[in-house]
Amino acid sequence: MDYAEAVEKAPPGWRHFRIEDVERLPDGVRARELARIPPHEPDDRVLRAMFWTLVYHLEPDKWDELARAEPIHPALVAELPRTATALDVGAGSGRLTEHLVRRCGDVVAIEPSAGLRAILAQRLPSVRALDGWAETLPVDDGWAQLTAACGSFGPDTAVLRELERVTASGGIVALISPEQPEWFQANGWRRITAAPFDPLPHPAWIDDFFGPLDPPREMVVLDVG
Repeated sequence: MDYAEAVEKAPPGWRHFRIEDVERLPDGVRARELARIPPHEPDDRVLRAMFWTLVYHLEPDKWDELARAEPIHPALVAELPRTATALDVGAGSGRLTEHLVRRCGDVVAIEPSAGLRAILAQRLPSVRALDGWAETLPVDDGWAQLTAACGSFGPDTAVLRELERVTASGGIVALISPEQPEWFQANGWRRITAAPFDPLPHPAWIDDFFGPLDPPREMVVLDVG
């Protein structure tokens, strides 16, 4: 999601943060985020653009509650292959990872937020939870028979190249709730769309903070040759 779109689509909870909170982000994360913000932007636009980053790194428990109220559609989970090795990129607190653990042998989760990684590691101790960004995954070429992500990526050339790099020949890349799914479909990815379904019962503050919930129900899949 580019800067302008992030500003436009920021959930109501952006008002929870103050510009001083940006300084609380880890140094590398802060530098990465500020690099995409045009100079002289007012504080409210900066906070709107950085909303999700501020949640992931400063309020990981809030993200975890949202993810648990928005489970992945079972029809999408059923489409994932059962493999010996699986990689979850941008794993968060493990919403997708927990399904991979049930379906795959060796599972690695990549997540740059230390708080979310800690939740995942406590919940799924058999998973290797590693710090890393999608553009530079700390994984060997062709390691994963399944490389998957939920709600993390759009048609970013550097990210997609890296996802293919770590995926074995004959394996698949599966992106759940991708940005611009029509782009993936037009570029040879198989697109799977399940029927709408309701979120799980959850406290009202989640809607007030994140806006209307929309459990993941779309996936694009690429066969890696």
